[in-house]
Amino acid sequence: MQSFSKGRLFSIVLLTLVLVATGGCDNESTEPSATQRAINDLQAKYDELVEDELESPVKWAIDDLENIGDWEHKVIDLTDGGAAAMETTLNELGNDRWEVFWIENNNEYRIMLKRPSRSYLSRIPLSQIGRFVIGGKDGQE
Repeated sequence: MQSFSKGRLFSIVLLTLVLVATGGCDNESTEPSATQRAINDLQAKYDELVEDELESPVKWAIDDLENIGDWEHKVIDLTDGGAAAMETTLNELGNDRWEVFWIENNNEYRIMLKRPSRSYLSRIPLSQIGRFVIGGKDGQE
């Protein structure tokens, strides 16, 4: 696997943020678009890296890429408080992207949920990263 310098990784992240920010279209909705949420998440992660002075952004990138395809799991127990209460709870969990994949009923409902592990770099199309890596193999873009 090819190793990356800190400067190259930061260049990739910054260029991607700029490309995504300038490539979006106007949206009249007050909710942020998926693109805007991705930009915000990437910006927050970048700020965290800079703030913490992470000794190895390449290690962070490798760890982040390893999250692609992984799942987080959660188990909750709900008492029968009625359909409306259960619906509210499930909608709140759904807002955090949790998906129900199993329900057991033993005096209370045991609900098993899953969601994809968060990977910031998975949101960036590989073609965009590849096109704008500064300092390619021969020092060319």
